[in-house]
Amino acid sequence: MAQVIIFGGGDAGGIIITEHGVRRIPPWDPGVLLQLRGVSALAQSTLFARPEQIGQEFSSLLNKLSNFVVGRIEGIVDQLDATNSIVYQDDDGGFVCGSTGKPPIPFPKKGPLVPHLSDVLSRGVIDAEALELVGAASAKNIALHEVLANPAAVARRLELPLSDRSARELGRLSPANIDKIADPVGREVASYFSKVVTDGRYIVEFARQPLQVAKNLGIRLSDKAIDRIVAGGSLMHDRDPGTVENPIAVAVAVGIVIMLVDDVAMAGVEKIVDVSGVQKL
Repeated sequence: MAQVIIFGGGDAGGIIITEHGVRRIPPWDPGVLLQLRGVSALAQSTLFARPEQIGQEFSSLLNKLSNFVVGRIEGIVDQLDATNSIVYQDDDGGFVCGSTGKPPIPFPKKGPLVPHLSDVLSRGVIDAEALELVGAASAKNIALHEVLANPAAVARRLELPLSDRSARELGRLSPANIDKIADPVGREVASYFSKVVTDGRYIVEFARQPLQVAKNLGIRLSDKAIDRIVAGGSLMHDRDPGTVENPIAVAVAVGIVIMLVDDVAMAGVEKIVDVSGVQKL
């Protein structure tokens, strides 16, 4: 029985562990390495979706591909260990799988691809107390549109602290204040979010699939609005579900960030400036 560990997508080499010892992996067929990278990419994508969103068809495809790759590798190194027989890592993360036919288990790259919710909170884009208010209101079955219409009143009702800034940011998403937003794209995004809140069915996916959600709601979104919504949704994506468990609170956080995405999109990304003084990325 063998175990294969591959670093850097194969470019950094790897090792094969057998009952006879450990040896380095020689140059492999680029096709096998690309197949491993493909399995890893598909497995990584499951980290960005809830189980019910992945679907049986996708899971079945991922299993078939990983089993196919396992078979190809066994043709190189002989029979693999049943569990954790392949450990694959590249720049985007990696996966672990065995020869039992079970789905590969993905692991993320070191460090987030985009800022996590905790990062956005720590930078002061959103106050934690605003999310706490929305979460507490949801637990008390207070409608989200009521919270947005008068966040200060709901905070007093729930005996929770709420700064003027938090109340103002939440209030920007209230239907009554949408027309006051000067930026036309921000106004369009806020209007879309308001309709999502009123409908209530698409709180989880409105920022990940804005075009489909808009169609379901009979809304037409501009390309600029869709871009901002998707960018805001990616900024708020958090692989740690323990950060904020309440989906309504997360939705409101996304709603606020997509209004401010131009201010936070590059946060945490090192800016490069050469002697010309021109900022580069």
